[in-house]
This record gives sequence, C-alpha cells and structure tokens, in this order.
Amino acid sequence: MKMKSAPIAVLALAILAAIMITPIHSATSYSYSVYGRTDKSSYIPGDSGILYLTIKNAGSGSFTVRNVTIDYPWKAFIIDHWEGNFTTTGINQPVGTPGGTWNTQYSFTVPADGRAYYGSTIMIMVGTDITTGNQAGIYTASSPIVIALAAYQPFNLATSILPIISIVLIAAAVVMLALVYMGIRKQSKK
Repeated sequence: MKMKSAPIAVLALAILAAIMITPIHSATSYSYSVYGRTDKSSYIPGDSGILYLTIKNAGSGSFTVRNVTIDYPWKAFIIDHWEGNFTTTGINQPVGTPGGTWNTQYSFTVPADGRAYYGSTIMIMVGTDITTGNQAGIYTASSPIVIALAAYQPFNLATSILPIISIVLIAAAVVMLALVYMGIRKQSKK
C-alpha cells in the first residue's frame, strides 16, 4: 500500500506546487495623469483663449471620466452668480488601458474688470468612476496661465525733453525762414 500512495502524494504535491507558482490575477492598478495647457503663452484682459485638456491612463485598469470642473483664477461671485468656473457633467468617456487618452478643449475669455492677475493657475478637477485604493475618484491638477502686466513708462526728463527740443528747433527754423523771406522781399523793392 505504501507504493500506491507514493505516486498519489507526489501528484498531489505537484498540483499544489503548480497552483502556488501560477500567478493569481494581479490587482488592477488605477493611475492617470491630467495635463492642461493654453493656446497662447500670455493673455491680456479681454483676450479669448482655449484650454486644452488631456487625460492619460497610466495604470493597468480602465476607467471612465464622469465630469470635469475648471476653476479659472478670476473666479468670483458677481452680483448673483459665480463667474470663472464651470463643471461639465455626464461625460461618461471610457479611457482604455494602458496609455489610453481622452482629449477635450474649453474656451474662455480673460475678464477686463481687474479680476485676472499675473502668475495665475487654472485648477482642473476630473471626476472618474475609480473608488478603490487611496483615490476617491477625483484627480486635481493645475495649468499655468500668464496674464500680461500693464507696462507704464514713467514720465522723466529724457522722455519729455526730446519732444520739447524738437518743437523749439522747428519753431526756430520757421522764424529763420520767415526772416530770410522778409529780407528778400525788401531787397527786391529797392
């Protein structure tokens, strides 16, 4: 009986070893990046622009983009509503794996009422269907936006004296020409 149980024990150990060596389905990892950029290097108040948004899947599991919230740096409560931010809901755009991307763009206008300022950032929040691990399904990123500063030339002697000298020289030339003209007219009458 010992001989009959030995092959069965070896076979059982071989099956157990094969099960332990074979990898069990690896845990799906969710990782994605959000990239935002503007269509111009800088804006002045009143300019219109486009914010380009790319969401790239860097994990092994696919996910769905549900909503996008954009907060521009000039966000403010004006009279009875908020201006400078918006949320797009109901997107439901799947992003495949690995390396899948989703691209979109949003138009904006820089306000001319003093709310836009130099050295600002646009906040981008992307809501997904990912609710596992340490991600709660919301990814926050930012994109820089440059608002041009007003450049005023101060009034100083160098900037004001040159136009004054030019006007004085032109006036002196006109006076000299008038004197020469009057002198020529008097000589021809004699």
